[in-house]
Amino acid sequence: MNKIIFYSAILGSSLNLVNASTLSSTEHNVSTNIGITSNYVWRGITQTDKKPAVSAGADYSHQSGFYAGTWLSNVDFGDDTDLEFDLYSGYQTEINGADVDFGYIYYGYQGGDDNHFSEAYIKVTIDSLSLGVSTLVDSQWNDSFADLTYFEGNYTFELPNDLSLDLHAGYYDLKDAKNYRDFSIALSHISGLSLMVTTLDGNEALEDELISVSYSRSFDL
Repeated sequence: MNKIIFYSAILGSSLNLVNASTLSSTEHNVSTNIGITSNYVWRGITQTDKKPAVSAGADYSHQSGFYAGTWLSNVDFGDDTDLEFDLYSGYQTEINGADVDFGYIYYGYQGGDDNHFSEAYIKVTIDSLSLGVSTLVDSQWNDSFADLTYFEGNYTFELPNDLSLDLHAGYYDLKDAKNYRDFSIALSHISGLSLMVTTLDGNEALEDELISVSYSRSFDL
């Protein structure tokens, strides 16, 4: 799982979310990934003050459906925070023709104060459509379990010449802040190159329109 992205661009995203290695006929699978983007965007918000980011990650998956991994990226929140490190684990299975993925992810940050938090998530994929829900488990600030919940839907259109068009819509339910919606459209090539446009509305303090160009590669070990 590379993190939701660098939204949907790098993850296939993610990951994001987000967002894990698909089941394989090989019992044990280990892979690594690297990525670069002109702007690291997560749920409609820049994580690098609209500047470039470089990421790296590693994933393990088992034939049973279990997976675990880690993902790192530079960030810029206008304070001393300079690095994000994620740890996640989950389980993938198939139920009545739908791929079901549920797990836990911890978002850690180096340099800042009171930034760490974790979420539980479930995602269901049928053909090119995926629907997901992520909810807060714990945080270093005042919010507690289920105070923040993110709903998302994603659809991928396969295009000629190894291209795909990825559509995303998300809704963030924030207990102590104004809820917002984010939308994105990304044109991706099988090589790992993608162009994404995203917009956020519903919360005047966060409203923005962002464009990012990303490139990612993964390597099986």
